[in-house]
Amino acid sequence: MSVTPIEIPDATVFPAEYKQALLDLIGDREPVDVIEETAPAARALCDGLAEDRLLTAPAAGEWSARDVIAHLFDVDIVYGFRWRLVLTEDEPTYPGYNEKLFTPLARPPFWSLMSAWEGLRAANAVLLRATPREQWGRRGIHGEQGGETFDEMVRKLAAHDLAHLNQIERALASAGT
Repeated sequence: MSVTPIEIPDATVFPAEYKQALLDLIGDREPVDVIEETAPAARALCDGLAEDRLLTAPAAGEWSARDVIAHLFDVDIVYGFRWRLVLTEDEPTYPGYNEKLFTPLARPPFWSLMSAWEGLRAANAVLLRATPREQWGRRGIHGEQGGETFDEMVRKLAAHDLAHLNQIERALASAGT
């Protein structure tokens, strides 16, 4: 099975292009629906697979399914913090971060990591659903990408999810059956 990759520019090297690519990818999809559907979709892709398949990277320098789940866990920590800042402060500034340096940090075993991410994602989704739409125009300042609204932040995460679900599919396809 061949899965066509979703190409997104490197966030650290090309921050403006990265942001625009994500906003283009999400299009008119309802971002909170995408965000709520991502963890169950990732679990469905991984359920029943041998752990060695989940830990196999498609090629040198690429991420395994486990690496992608670790990254998504980190992203939920980062975005959850940023969202809370934007909702409680006037135009807060928050840093970017190097995701490639976060991903290899120590992690629990795969299924514990998956469960932890699912819980964190569920908590962040509750925040999104409970935030009145009139607050979605609140702004923050990303250290690399510049000013952005809460709405843009949510849309970026939803598109980011789509790209990484694609990456999980490709990693598992290359790891074989």
